Amino acid sequence: MPDAKAPLFYCPDLARPEATRTLSPEETRHAAAQRLRVGEAIALFDGAGHAADARVQHIGARSRDLRVDIIERFTLPPPPVPLTLYCALPKGERLATLLDMATQLGMTRFTPLLCERSVVQPGAGWHTRAQRICIEACKQSRRWHLPALAQPATVAAALAGAREQTNRIWFAHPGAGARPSAADIPAAGVAMFIGPEGGFTESEAALADRGGALRVDLGPRLLRIETAAVALLAIAGR
Repeated sequence: MPDAKAPLFYCPDLARPEATRTLSPEETRHAAAQRLRVGEAIALFDGAGHAADARVQHIGARSRDLRVDIIERFTLPPPPVPLTLYCALPKGERLATLLDMATQLGMTRFTPLLCERSVVQPGAGWHTRAQRICIEACKQSRRWHLPALAQPATVAAALAGAREQTNRIWFAHPGAGARPSAADIPAAGVAMFIGPEGGFTESEAALADRGGALRVDLGPRLLRIETAAVALLAIAGR
């Protein structure tokens, strides 16, 4: 395993055999904020299971150029239990909160849901922003695999895709037939569905019912999107 005490940096081309890497401007700014010096130990990861111990070789003027020497390489296994999240997007900066916490809790794949009541639609640059948030969350939690970021999907398309991957689908929707809690539901390989601010429509819930999804009632309080997602992920990753 990489040095657990060394600060962690993202290096997407880590699988290449070269012994020296030049890190991205974003990671260079991260190094500057940590006041790293030549010779100090760091750890690298590429989000796909490759990691390494390294040392700072060179810091350019105004910290615009950071080169590191790789000392030892590691290959780390993927998470044993896939936790996929199909989720309507919350407003504003709450998307960052959602992705940050979901990544820390072990989410392995994220798909933005396009629901009948959706207010927020993914913009052209959502994927780039989302990946950066997930990278920072991996560095915070020392997680070696980035969650996959899928293209937005309708509820019908997402349910069809989820059924190809698992027979455990949790659909957060109260009402008749809903379980009062997900705490006692086996979670291995679960796919979780979270609707928009106004919740799923009954027609969307009927689609889930026909597809064999299990309705889950998260309690009497009206939860924000990111709160509901974190609640289900915390239970599934227990």
